[in-house]
Amino acid sequence: MLGVIFDLDGTLLDTLEDIVDSANNVLSRMGIEVLSKEKYMEFIGDGVKELFRKVLDYRGITEEDKIQTAVNMMKEEYSKNYLRKTKPYDGIYDVLSYIDNRNYKMAVLSNKQHFFTQELVKHFFGNFNFIEIIGIENQNDRKPNPRLAMKIVETMGLDRNKIFFVGDSATDILTAKNCNVKSIGVTWGFKSIEEILSSNPDYIVNKPKEIIEILESNI
Repeated sequence: MLGVIFDLDGTLLDTLEDIVDSANNVLSRMGIEVLSKEKYMEFIGDGVKELFRKVLDYRGITEEDKIQTAVNMMKEEYSKNYLRKTKPYDGIYDVLSYIDNRNYKMAVLSNKQHFFTQELVKHFFGNFNFIEIIGIENQNDRKPNPRLAMKIVETMGLDRNKIFFVGDSATDILTAKNCNVKSIGVTWGFKSIEEILSSNPDYIVNKPKEIIEILESNI
């Protein structure tokens, strides 16, 4: 028996366009110059509040009330956009089918808000059996804090060397290390391969099908 915990954004789903469109709508409403997609790729991964802390700081704005205003606007904008351009990465359905067909245990843990995490997984992957689908309700629980990941690990009830954490960022790899489970860094997401390598993952993959190969070698 194996267990797999997936990050969501940049790992299972390409959510970048909807995030960028929504965040730039927020900036426009606030009278702030919008950012490029490439700049957002640097800033995404630590939750919506940290995203806007970095975005506004990049534009020379550090006031906490303005950060909170942007966060509140983002909830409104993203709720209108989150299903417009988002799509699973090619090959992801095959990976999830492989895991599901063998009755392995799988879960999703994201730094995205809990509501959107659940809605996106249900929309795109509703036919698959996830034992947990968890996003962030408390900023203190953001990855790489292992608290929520440990909740999943305990629910899986497997040896730690039979559990894999799959993600596209150093944050995900550090979360895996903090839980003492194996880490798989993916290169098709939002973060650079240099960032992933800097966190020293147990495995690194360039295509989703390589996740299946890793799982088969660890049965």
